[in-house]
Amino acid sequence: MSSPDLEAQATPRIKDALNAAIQRTGQEEFAKISGIETSVLDRILQTEGEYVPVAIITLACQVNRSHNDPDLTHSSISECLKGAILRLPQKITPHEVKEEDASTRRRHRNEFFKARKGYPRVYNPSSLRVVGYTANIFVFFVLGYFLGGVALGPLLGFPSCLGVVGRSPWVTPCTGSILGLILGAVLWLGYTYYYFVKKF
Repeated sequence: MSSPDLEAQATPRIKDALNAAIQRTGQEEFAKISGIETSVLDRILQTEGEYVPVAIITLACQVNRSHNDPDLTHSSISECLKGAILRLPQKITPHEVKEEDASTRRRHRNEFFKARKGYPRVYNPSSLRVVGYTANIFVFFVLGYFLGGVALGPLLGFPSCLGVVGRSPWVTPCTGSILGLILGAVLWLGYTYYYFVKKF
């Protein structure tokens, strides 16, 4: 997977979703289409505190959804990421990446998709790329909304607020929340440029 993706700490929910997807595709195939070594997958699943790119989690959820998995924590990216700690991507060490360039990994993924024409269109590489991008944008705005109300607002002298309540209308944005959304939009524009222009 490419480095611009956000990373999430592998919670039990995330590990369960990955395990379910691996059982459906086989570990070798999942490693091949995700561009990650099987040894790294094993380490993520067996070790506490490991981080995994959000795009790989998205791929796992799409695999599970295409197989009609009724468990939302396996097939919904938002449910799967609940409670997970997110971070910007860290520098990747050489042993974590297959010794092949991005074009080779894309070719392997295309071969996988062509061999499974009966699978839903969600397996299309372009679709996966868009879904991964959308998941990251969702994270930007949600984090911006909550962190804006809790941290950014008070930092600028506005009252602190969580931005949600336990009854209708549920969402109650404050000045900090709105500022957080604006900051999220700025980050979104920068991320969009990097993801679609710099990345390829």
